[in-house]
Amino acid sequence: MAERACPTFIIGGAPRAGTNFLCHALDRHPDVYVAKPYMPEPKVFMGAEQPWPEYARRYAALFAAAGARTALGEKTSYYLENEAACTLIRRHLPDVHMLFVVREPVARAYSNYLWTKKNGLESLAFEEAVRLEGRRPSPLPPERGYARPYDYLSRGCYDVFAERWFAAHGRTRVLFTLYEDLVTKPGPVLARIQAFIGVRPTPLGAEDLGVINSAKEMGPPLDATTETTLRERMAPAVRRFAALTDLDVGAWGYPA
Repeated sequence: MAERACPTFIIGGAPRAGTNFLCHALDRHPDVYVAKPYMPEPKVFMGAEQPWPEYARRYAALFAAAGARTALGEKTSYYLENEAACTLIRRHLPDVHMLFVVREPVARAYSNYLWTKKNGLESLAFEEAVRLEGRRPSPLPPERGYARPYDYLSRGCYDVFAERWFAAHGRTRVLFTLYEDLVTKPGPVLARIQAFIGVRPTPLGAEDLGVINSAKEMGPPLDATTETTLRERMAPAVRRFAALTDLDVGAWGYPA
């Protein structure tokens, strides 16, 4: 039973980058089951290491309703940035396929900011919050330290995260895709993802899912000057991420 309960793939992030949309889409495949609820996330490998039987127990409960479906997935968007989780997953699930959706880092940071503000944890203007990033104590208790509500731009250092996951799990078991591509051309992106997780690519009708958990209506658009300044700041990390992953990040609009 413990072996049956193991996930075959994990959607590991990034936060505010369409992971819930991807869960809803993939769960339409007859051979795929994504652990529910999508929110709050399972976070099986967040926190101190547990003996394998404890992880097996968690997964047995998460996949109890999977039936005969063969591709079992967990979605925890904090894994991408968490070095300890990367190590634990490699140790306990060496064959799992890791799937990450990443969003243009400045847009992702602002969406994260709006989400934090909506949840009553942020009182500063975005520009001030970014200026103070890394110097503000978390308002959350220690056991929720992984949430890092004030870390906006640092979560967009995808190059650092990609390098870590490739080193731990190998390139054949790690797939990065762009949120922008998932939203604008879901058909081919989802076909690639389905092949990666080992199921027959099937039309999933994702076009009618709409936007899920969007922060777009929570506040005004990002100030254009601020956006330009922050994109210049993130450009080196974007270029390095593109080189590491061989991804075409043209949808992000950064100069080559």
